[in-house]
Amino acid sequence: MHRCKNVPEVSYGFQAGTQPVELKPTPLPRVGIYSGSFDPVHVGHIVFALKSQKVAGLERVYFVPERRPQHGAEPEHYVHRSIMLNHALHPYKQFSVFDLPDARLTSNSLSRVVSALPKAEYSLLTTASELLWHEGELPALYRKLHLVIAVTSHAQMAEVLQKLTGSDRPLGNLTFVDIGTDHISSADVRKGLRQGKQVRGILPSVWRYARKQWLYLPPIHRQSQKK
Repeated sequence: MHRCKNVPEVSYGFQAGTQPVELKPTPLPRVGIYSGSFDPVHVGHIVFALKSQKVAGLERVYFVPERRPQHGAEPEHYVHRSIMLNHALHPYKQFSVFDLPDARLTSNSLSRVVSALPKAEYSLLTTASELLWHEGELPALYRKLHLVIAVTSHAQMAEVLQKLTGSDRPLGNLTFVDIGTDHISSADVRKGLRQGKQVRGILPSVWRYARKQWLYLPPIHRQSQKK
């Protein structure tokens, strides 16, 4: 066997660092998920999403129209609501529509939504009235993510805090967004569309589409328009 003899050790000039190496993971983007009936989408929805971006530091917001909302009157057809939502969000590149195949956003469907979207730190956008509507224990949906909650007053915020922290399973990691007392009601927007009046809060794209498709009109009036 051939053996190498007298081979000098080679020095590459490596020197130990003087400071410890600290590896920091790249922070994930913060993204919001905003579900609702959006029947129809109006200025108030857009304002809440914009304020949530600023207050909670969200880079993007995904609007999730529900096919069958848990409460309220029977909404306009999902396809129409989704189209109006896409039209309304077109000027805002940081907003997108997520097509939820389930009837509504639940704890299970939320997991599927998050797994289908890019990796991020997700927040759930909701309103104080939505949280206060539930009697007793809140659904597991609200315990899955950081909550960004729209409130209209300090009194309403206090009421929400009492509900969220007063149970045996209190919720933490909350962010409140003050949308003011001069909020917009979807019911008032639907009434304006039904009466042919451009009331406060109606988006121009929604007005045009709803008039073209005869949405939110009484059944008899719809039939007379189509003849």
